[in-house]
Amino acid sequence: MKKTRVAIIGGGITGLAAAVWLERDHGIDDVLVVEASGTAGGKIRSKIDAGSTLEEGPQGFLDNAPDTLELASIVGLDGDLVQADEQSADRFILRGGRLRRVATSPFAFMMSDILPLTGRLRLLGEPFARPRPDRDETVFDFASRRIGPQAAEVLVDAMVTGVFAGDSRQLSLAATFPRMAAMESEHGSLTRALIAKIREAKRAGKKSGGPAGPGGRLTTFGGGMARLPRSLSERLRDRLLLDRPALKLSREDQGLVLATNGGDIAAEAVLLCLPARSTADLVADLAPDAVAPLSGISTAPIAVVMLGYDNPNAFSRPVRGFGFLVPRGEDVGLLGTLYCHDIFPGQAPAGTLLLRAMVGGAREPEAAALDDDALLARVRSGLAQVYGADPEPERVWIVRWEHGISQYMVGHLDRVAAAEAAVRAAGLEIAGSPYRGVSVNDCIKQARGTAQRIARRLEP
Repeated sequence: MKKTRVAIIGGGITGLAAAVWLERDHGIDDVLVVEASGTAGGKIRSKIDAGSTLEEGPQGFLDNAPDTLELASIVGLDGDLVQADEQSADRFILRGGRLRRVATSPFAFMMSDILPLTGRLRLLGEPFARPRPDRDETVFDFASRRIGPQAAEVLVDAMVTGVFAGDSRQLSLAATFPRMAAMESEHGSLTRALIAKIREAKRAGKKSGGPAGPGGRLTTFGGGMARLPRSLSERLRDRLLLDRPALKLSREDQGLVLATNGGDIAAEAVLLCLPARSTADLVADLAPDAVAPLSGISTAPIAVVMLGYDNPNAFSRPVRGFGFLVPRGEDVGLLGTLYCHDIFPGQAPAGTLLLRAMVGGAREPEAAALDDDALLARVRSGLAQVYGADPEPERVWIVRWEHGISQYMVGHLDRVAAAEAAVRAAGLEIAGSPYRGVSVNDCIKQARGTAQRIARRLEP
């Protein structure tokens, strides 16, 4: 039986980061990270093919997160950061079958056609919206109440699609966009909150960001996002055990004991960084009260279809900017598409197009399970509707995530609190994308906070 102070189950970005934070912040290097697959990093996966850098998971992270930047520096990647190109600033939303540019200033927004005039005028009434009800509110209900149903159906639904591939009519505002909820609570109005944030940012010489979150620029690493988990893995070396699925978690005379296919591991503390339902299975004996809330956290399946075109003018309309999102009601079969050749120009050969289309999500989960031919046909048909042409791509790559993105349904924070209380009473910790944020930044921040709690628990 192996013995360690801390056993971390799950070698995704949360588990890897937690191991490094334990060492770096608290001097605890007697840690074992147990990963079921042959590669660490979870959904952060990059590959180079035909001169293109292909991101199978997150496209990048916002550079406003100090924990992520510090972690990158610890493993020597601070000199390999690549920011999104300025030419990719234009973002689009599909409405009425046409791409509408998302304006970046209030005046430009009021003059744009992204919403009908009535919808744009309704935003002016935001400071006078009725107060929040005394319950966990959906993102859609919040947006309808504050900025009107048209903005909720187009702008906010598209934002939820881009972040969670979810349904704004089911997701909890407090769990998915806590900054929005806090802005309303503190200032009584998003408008007043944004004015206060802009003034504060000007005084500090920083970007203020929007209501969904602080300002930041999409950033990756030379060679792709997988550079980060790979560098973390190299730092951990023999403290990372691959191809070791966790079979059972129990409490014995030796303390907490994790059974794996390579033998048992005894630990003083255990951190689980797994999908919520996998965690529920493992803690069923030690923390039975955690099973129901963990089992109530679902995921949305995603299929990622990447297409390479050698002709930069393959479509009859320009394919420039960041990409576009598709709100509910636009029948094109896509959640959205990123223009990877513009976002990070080095990720595609010069003079080519590299598109990354997303299919499925909470709205059409069955679409993510289509076979390759049907999935490609669906994506090409959608792009043809948007761009008026259907050129043959020279290269196609398809990745499916059966359990793609965690869905924070109404009541999510109560479920998380109940699960955390139950597992902590059993001497365990949980962290990762199922709980308090799905982004890379969120997971790394959670990992640091959890490492601090574990270190305190292990103090004499």
